Amino acid sequence: MIEHRGIVQRIEDGRAIVVMETSGCSACGHGSSCGIGKIAAGRPATVLTLPASAGIAAGDMVCVALPESRLTLSALLGYLFPAFAMLFGAWLGAVLEGSDGATALGAIVGFVAALIIARVAIGLVPGLMPAPQLLPLSRSSQVSPQEFHHEH
Repeated sequence: MIEHRGIVQRIEDGRAIVVMETSGCSACGHGSSCGIGKIAAGRPATVLTLPASAGIAAGDMVCVALPESRLTLSALLGYLFPAFAMLFGAWLGAVLEGSDGATALGAIVGFVAALIIARVAIGLVPGLMPAPQLLPLSRSSQVSPQEFHHEH
């Protein structure tokens, strides 16, 4: 599990607005492979809107958790599958026609087809799209004033 701590700023329409302190992201063991660190882009805090779990209220410390296996699978589907499909399409265009135009057209068709297939697969298989979970932590945990007063 990839986990980050945050605090629920407010609940609106069944969705929790969670503020996550990201000033320490550069020192984390995940380094540049962490999506939250990339989202932060040097800002001291990041605001996420996530589905609210039962029993979570404004002011609660939470853990935003994302299973690594789902993240890896969706990265393969979103990055490697289109790249391989593009290469396969380029190869197929080169073998069938042999011209540069056919190779380029094959690459474009392969890439677009992979994007369409990935979109359909995500719609049909619910486990392919990673969904972060809010896990409650202790209400008495130390929270920085920055997390409480961060405005969205």
